[in-house]
Amino acid sequence: MAEVPGYLIGPKLLAQIQSAVRHYVSLYGGGDSARPRQQGQERRWAVLGEDLLAAVDSLTDPSTAQANFVARKANGDLEILAESVTLVNRFEEISVDAGRLVGVEWMAGEWTIYKADCPAMSGSMASGPGGSGGSLPPAESF
Repeated sequence: MAEVPGYLIGPKLLAQIQSAVRHYVSLYGGGDSARPRQQGQERRWAVLGEDLLAAVDSLTDPSTAQANFVARKANGDLEILAESVTLVNRFEEISVDAGRLVGVEWMAGEWTIYKADCPAMSGSMASGPGGSGGSLPPAESF
């Protein structure tokens, strides 16, 4: 048994510590840099630093763009952080302009968008003025 000043670490506590460390390493990686880092489910806000174009093919040719994470200040306002990330877009019908706020999540080993701030009357709207669903015609046709 190991002895720490003021504490006695017995076999049961040592086994619990080892189990906790193994669990943490399995979630977040560690030690072996060749192994890809795994993260738990995480969602964050980010602001795109460049246009995020639609994917050519969802499975084999996604697009990427740089973005900066956003955090809440003590007064409740949001601020853009220096911490940047590469976002992967696997949607073939969705593109998002630089400077837009996006919700991002860690999924299947990559940061991807799950929601975005899109301009009014954009082609990505789910339903048109009649509520019948489908896309709106281009703005030039109005």
